[in-house]
Amino acid sequence: MYAVIDISSTSISMLVCGKDGTHPAYKYRESLSALSFIEGGKLNEHGVEKICDKISVFQDHCKKLGVEKLYVVSTAAMRYIENADEVFKAIRTRTGAVVNQTDGETEAYCDCVANEKFRSAERPVIIDIGGASIEVCDLTKEGKEGINCLTFGALTLQRKFVKSVYPDKEECAKIKKYIKKALAKADIPVVEEGTAVLVGATNRSVYEIYRDYYDIPESEDMAIELDKLKKLAKKLIEAPDRSHLLIKNAPEKIYFIVVALITLVQLLKRFGFKNVLVSDFGVKEGYLKLALEGSVKAVPSPFFPERPVKEIKSIEELAEHIKLRQKAGKAPSKNKAEKPAEEAAKQEKAEKDNG
Repeated sequence: MYAVIDISSTSISMLVCGKDGTHPAYKYRESLSALSFIEGGKLNEHGVEKICDKISVFQDHCKKLGVEKLYVVSTAAMRYIENADEVFKAIRTRTGAVVNQTDGETEAYCDCVANEKFRSAERPVIIDIGGASIEVCDLTKEGKEGINCLTFGALTLQRKFVKSVYPDKEECAKIKKYIKKALAKADIPVVEEGTAVLVGATNRSVYEIYRDYYDIPESEDMAIELDKLKKLAKKLIEAPDRSHLLIKNAPEKIYFIVVALITLVQLLKRFGFKNVLVSDFGVKEGYLKLALEGSVKAVPSPFFPERPVKEIKSIEELAEHIKLRQKAGKAPSKNKAEKPAEEAAKQEKAEKDNG
């Protein structure tokens, strides 16, 4: 069994699967908006703590599932913060995890590798809308040719243009205008009558909302009709009862999923796609394949390291620490971190006895 943890802009997710990237496969996702913890261009201490806590939970899952090798990868989330190196060092110190930072091109290439099966479709183009970046990849070209990366995503557009939870008509118009200018500037070739392959958690959430709204039965062949998607986008912009549909299908993305849908519609209209398909494979599957075959420089991480013990300052904290270690199946050891706490506990007890 192998595993990949992905630190993205909107979540921390993990894939556990066989060497071929498929069976057996377990997927886990914890919602976490890294951009919400950025202050002055830097990820704050609270954000670092959140990331470390969720990585620790996934490491525990790895141990229970018998994972042999774990890779931790960071995509767009850490590409745009000033203290990325400090954050990676803190993650290594607190969890033992070694974060492999990827650039936009590598992230997009992972999407391509994971979705090779769609090469047989009519002029296939991958679209992956993330929180802080968008990848557009022409699958008719080999290797890293045909890869385009935009340095904004649904979450950055939300923060830039939307004052409330949902965008109003005026804000939607500004978002559409911004996307059109960005696409024109990027000079991404138009693929008339092609097939859009929607990749990533955000696009999958859009599909779940679409499927629920139109009462489409669950199927392995996931397809979207563009006209229906446009009508859905209009409803989510204007209808007062939209919250129920969003909370039911994408509760962790409710604050930017409408912007993601607007972005997706603009991309699909720009390229003039004939077909729109949804894939359940993405960056993690592609990265694992490339890492195991040695095509990317990937450093594996220990998946169940000894957690650093924080300084203990009271009897209550000592008792809680011992309780947690016993729960983890470990007898409390008298290491250097615990000795000061034991001495403090003895001194406090002596003072109470004397008093």
